[in-house]
Amino acid sequence: MRSLITTSAIAALALSLATGGAFAAGRHEGTTSTGPENGDYYQGIFANDDVAPPAPAARPMTSVVVVEQPRLASILHELRAANHRMDAERTSGKLSSVAFGRLRREEQNIRADATEVAAKHDGRIPTSSYAQLQRDVHRLDWNIARSA
Repeated sequence: MRSLITTSAIAALALSLATGGAFAAGRHEGTTSTGPENGDYYQGIFANDDVAPPAPAARPMTSVVVVEQPRLASILHELRAANHRMDAERTSGKLSSVAFGRLRREEQNIRADATEVAAKHDGRIPTSSYAQLQRDVHRLDWNIARSA
């Protein structure tokens, strides 16, 4: 009796594995991609199997390196951090109202410069302007520490 149950269990397991393998290795009609990662086994796993890579866009040669908006976001994030630091120093009484006003105006001027440069360059900040804005933000941080 034990042999019949064991044999039936092994036969059922073998049939289920064979059936599962047959379903997993089903045919994929109409595949034109070639390459080691796009064979029959891998077809359909990668999202863009049938899509050709985009053609490189022709860009004019410029001497100024321009980067997308992460530079603007970085500057604005640093200014928000400086703003929070000024507020904390002011509420703790370490920063006078005159120094607070002067630092607030300096922060607003840097923010205005950053958004103006980004507006002139389609939302981007060139390398030289980014370096100057970074120096301005570091000088603002130093002024906050010195005034507190």
